[in-house]
Amino acid sequence: MTVSLSGLGIPAELVNIIQDNTLQRMFHDALYPRLLFRSEAMPELWPANLGERMLMTRAGLIDVDTTPLTPGTDPTPSSYAMEQWSAEAKQWGKTIDTHMPTSYVSLASTFLRNTVSLGLNAAETLNRNVRDALYNSYAGGETNLTAAALIAATQIQVASINGFTEVLANGRPVPVSAANPIAIDFNGLAAANTVVAASPANPADPLGPGTLFLGAGLSAPLALRDVVRSTFRALRLRVGGGASVDAIVGTNVLTLQDVINSVAVLRQNKVPPMSDGYYHVHLTPTAEAEIYQDNQFQRLHQSLPDSAAYRDLAIGQLVGCRFYRNTENPGTTNVGTLISTGSAAFAGTSFHGDVLNATGVAIERTIVLGGGCVYEKYLDESKFMTEAGVTGKIGEFTLVNGGVQVMAARIRYILRAPLDRLQQVVGQSWSFSGDYPIPSDQTTGGTARFKRAIIIEHA
Repeated sequence: MTVSLSGLGIPAELVNIIQDNTLQRMFHDALYPRLLFRSEAMPELWPANLGERMLMTRAGLIDVDTTPLTPGTDPTPSSYAMEQWSAEAKQWGKTIDTHMPTSYVSLASTFLRNTVSLGLNAAETLNRNVRDALYNSYAGGETNLTAAALIAATQIQVASINGFTEVLANGRPVPVSAANPIAIDFNGLAAANTVVAASPANPADPLGPGTLFLGAGLSAPLALRDVVRSTFRALRLRVGGGASVDAIVGTNVLTLQDVINSVAVLRQNKVPPMSDGYYHVHLTPTAEAEIYQDNQFQRLHQSLPDSAAYRDLAIGQLVGCRFYRNTENPGTTNVGTLISTGSAAFAGTSFHGDVLNATGVAIERTIVLGGGCVYEKYLDESKFMTEAGVTGKIGEFTLVNGGVQVMAARIRYILRAPLDRLQQVVGQSWSFSGDYPIPSDQTTGGTARFKRAIIIEHA
């Protein structure tokens, strides 16, 4: 007799995981990245409400004056600049339903598998949030034209308006406007200008492609993929020294000296190292392999074939840095849907820098982080409970999966009791409320708004 599984009330999409004519079936994990970016964020409990936007204040330094006082006179009163950076309380989450009869008859528990998958998704989502916050802040303020612009034009189409939407006015972030413009240049291709407004092409992608409105007409025509740079953009190091990402060619690979130069810039800007005393370098396996090609690195390990760096293929600690192999650095496979930005260039929807340049070269972005570069402002979600109580259970994830422990701290896990009429479908969800703000230091040092990290762009 043949039994129809669908006739038992089991959803069609779950029929295939029932052990029908199968001797053995086990679940195995997909390839899973190491979650390193979230560990760089400094967690702070935030007494805010969802949707609330809060400004944090940072004091600048009093100007140094080495002129001696005139005898018999009092010192002139001093002051120092203040600036603010913002955080907005948002909520993230995901849910999955488990049909318990299906889980019961499966040799491998679907319910437990769903729990593990949900925990992994929570950790991966928040890790990606930290990455996007860091990279979008430190790569903002530089973009390329996606269409040619004629002389005297007052609007230009660009690949990303990231870094052109707000400016500090009296130390407070405000939207860019005619009263609060952003100074820009075109690498000498046209006279310096200002941005007085920015409009995204897609409101759902507010930092993606869009239009920049200029304070004056262009003094010269601009071509597709010409560069636009804000005065307040963060300093980045580009291997080969090109004016834009399109200058990078396949031979512009990462070297140890590029990392040393980044550390020098951070130290020059008085950026402290991380709490462990090191600056942290996050690089992809490709970038790590490029370091091993570097003659300077090879000379350091000459006659040391059994050194940890070569034995384990792990750089470890070097030149004042800890090196972290990270597959979550922005690339063509992890920035969302790819969007054409002119010629052969493409950017993503979560990270708005080009991951392929105009000649089709894949762009690697190694990042060197200093102390205080990113925070995790989190809300205590236990306060979300009401006097009515809850239907089910609430806790936090602590999952051991394939030998990798996923500590999803500060993430709420919700196990909802079955509410269908047969009480067979159990809902599981995760939730996190907070934000990942990037503090600014524009009033200290140069004009760059963000100074606590350096992006190295290379092939």
